[in-house]
Amino acid sequence: MQNRFYLPPNFFIRHARAKDKWKIKELLLTWNDGVNILPINIYWLALIILCFVFLFIHVLLFTALMGIYLIYEIQVRDYSDFWVIDYNGSAVGCVELRIQKKYSVIFNLCIKKKYRHQKLGSCMVEHLINEAKKPVYLSCDRELIPFYNQFGFVTTHAENLPRELPIALGLTQGLSIVPMMLV
Repeated sequence: MQNRFYLPPNFFIRHARAKDKWKIKELLLTWNDGVNILPINIYWLALIILCFVFLFIHVLLFTALMGIYLIYEIQVRDYSDFWVIDYNGSAVGCVELRIQKKYSVIFNLCIKKKYRHQKLGSCMVEHLINEAKKPVYLSCDRELIPFYNQFGFVTTHAENLPRELPIALGLTQGLSIVPMMLV
């Protein structure tokens, strides 16, 4: 596939390195300042924390689970499925491409706000399409459908996805997330 988009000078796409882990986490948590990206509503979180205050045993359980999660993040989690856009030695964008036996899945394409509207995301998607095993699946908000359509992705229904994908793609009732695929 011939590239239609080119990165601006001093930008390039590379595989993520171990030292990119914290920049990737920062990008994933801060890519859209105006949207709450916590996996649960903040009010429910407050209620859960309040319950932990009154129930000491739950505090211990929560602390143990958080310790396990942190150990996982620091020692075990593998960021080799991530790709980053590097600008002068700093990761300004990232995306995860999970290549399975029969398909690939794109997760979490995000570009720092300051570097948007420079076709960085377009370059990254083209790069991933060339690296991926077809078909390629992803999920996105409805307003991003035209962006992915330009690369040949089409909307599909959750029942057309491999059995394990709807949950992994965050396709639960009530959300405006749309599954897409590229054959």
